[in-house]
Amino acid sequence: MSQAAADGLIVEALALFRDERFSEAAERYEKAAAVFPAHPLAWKGLGHCLLCLGQPHDATRAFDQAIGLAPSSATALWGGAVAHGEVGNKVVALSYLRRTLALQPTWIEMARGVPSLAVFLQQGTRTAEQLHAAFGAFSTRAYRHPGEPTRTLEVARILDQPATGTWTFVTIGLSNHVWPDAERPRIELILASTIDTEVCGQILADLAFHLSETGLYPEPGVVVRDVIASDDLSHRLPHVYITVPRAWKLALPLDLGPPPVTLAQAVPISELEYEVWRADPAALEPSFATRGVVLADLRRIGG
Repeated sequence: MSQAAADGLIVEALALFRDERFSEAAERYEKAAAVFPAHPLAWKGLGHCLLCLGQPHDATRAFDQAIGLAPSSATALWGGAVAHGEVGNKVVALSYLRRTLALQPTWIEMARGVPSLAVFLQQGTRTAEQLHAAFGAFSTRAYRHPGEPTRTLEVARILDQPATGTWTFVTIGLSNHVWPDAERPRIELILASTIDTEVCGQILADLAFHLSETGLYPEPGVVVRDVIASDDLSHRLPHVYITVPRAWKLALPLDLGPPPVTLAQAVPISELEYEVWRADPAALEPSFATRGVVLADLRRIGG
């Protein structure tokens, strides 16, 4: 059969779709695709019907076919982004969404109204890309808020940074938080460790949750007391000192914005080190240098 026959089926399908008779419309679109497999409108229409019928997995395949045939179809790309987002194919969904917005920039507001797509428009997603550009490939783990299990924060783990044999851990998502003073840069937290342990990620996650809830901005020179809950570290190094992440030699801010995004280094410190800071905040870092403290050494006894 010919494209003309497929066109006729698509006209029928479109009328049925407008009447919200999605199952019947899907049958017509599917038949049109069978009659003329190279028809992008048949596959795109089938994808939209399947989405409306609550079949996102099947919809992804239909939209992929449509996009392969018509790569510049904003409506096919949009449907593909929604379908892949619903089934959790984040990489494909983000790719399709970017291509959609390149063709139709004003659709960004529509995307913000779709939960599976809105997440890609958060600052944290953009920050993750910048961290990948700075550090290359890395793994991440999600940490749950102790009191609200539905709240999570991802922490990246990076090998041989900022030096060989050292691990870097960095939050991905704290930069979504808007501080009471909205003029301040958004922040992600970074920590170096000579030991590879999930405790490092937990320290950053707990600190990030605490800061976002209290509104305490992690500017260099701040100390956050009693934020480390690990049984061992809570006795030796219970507090966190915030400083500039010089060891990584990164050009900051990561993102000029708006909003600008930067990094703040978290350094676990002891009670005695806290007392040094309390007496004179400017004296703490010189005391590290005087004592030859390796800030990434979480096995140390702070003195």
